Amino acid sequence: MIEKIRLSIGTAIQLGLETGNLDPYFTTAFVMTYKDDKCESNCAFCPQARDSFSSSDRLARISWPEYDFQLVIDNWQPRKFRRICLQTICYTNVVDDVVDIVSELRKVSKLPISVAIHSIEKGDLIRLRNVGVSNVGIALDACTPILFEQIKGEQRDSKYRWNRHIQALEDALEVFGKGNVATHLIIGLGETEKEATDFIVQMHEMGIGIGLFAFTAIKGTSLEGKPSPDLSSYRRIQVIRHLVSKGLLYSEQISSDKEGRVSLDLMKAPILKELSSGEAFQVTGCKGCNRPYYNERPRGPMYNYPRPLSKIEVIDAIKETQLV
Repeated sequence: MIEKIRLSIGTAIQLGLETGNLDPYFTTAFVMTYKDDKCESNCAFCPQARDSFSSSDRLARISWPEYDFQLVIDNWQPRKFRRICLQTICYTNVVDDVVDIVSELRKVSKLPISVAIHSIEKGDLIRLRNVGVSNVGIALDACTPILFEQIKGEQRDSKYRWNRHIQALEDALEVFGKGNVATHLIIGLGETEKEATDFIVQMHEMGIGIGLFAFTAIKGTSLEGKPSPDLSSYRRIQVIRHLVSKGLLYSEQISSDKEGRVSLDLMKAPILKELSSGEAFQVTGCKGCNRPYYNERPRGPMYNYPRPLSKIEVIDAIKETQLV
């Protein structure tokens, strides 16, 4: 049995393993595989990267303390959550560890379990499905092959390759089915709005969901000095992701200027009606995931809201899109 795992600090608080304020909107138990060393890959933005000088208990802005796995199982409280998300770092036996972790979690929980993992073989995806994994996420993060190789792949001295990740996503669709496969898109890595939009449309047409993130620089990573994306630009990408996922927007209705800034060839009234719920500006990813402050600072700006928006927040977010 696995001896240690990591929990996000918020998850540990929900389980009573740490003291802190309970978050009423905390709906997902975040678990991460444990390894003494850093990840074998080398993503430029990641605290877990091989060349990163960040603490090994960080992922994005979140602290992930280590715990005895049996202690976690003994203190498990399924009513606290709606789903479980197992994050992984890249190392040789990670699939074996995921199988062991999920097997034990399945003894105490019937909740949906999502696994975020790198590109793995189809046979390993089948192993994950058979042990009880409900959904799988394979993060591309960058929206073009060139940017991927710069940020995650060949130019980072990493084994990650765009084509392998795409193939793994296609394999995951065969194993888990549409609606159960997702990828991540980080805005602010150097892409244009048009490139991000083209990626969103491509993934939607494949049947792959998108968890949208705003780049946040983490001290000790290769990109620690890079700024976060322009909020207005991020809002436009959020709107496009939302409308495309709802089947309300198609590629021919999206225009762009020579700088790659997008605009929509849609009537303003229907857009305003669809955006009035605020859903477009909330955290996106697997169903039930809200990732509180995963890449936001509590003082703002709030790129992805982990809760329903107030009326004022909805109005402000819509204005920030500069689309209507």
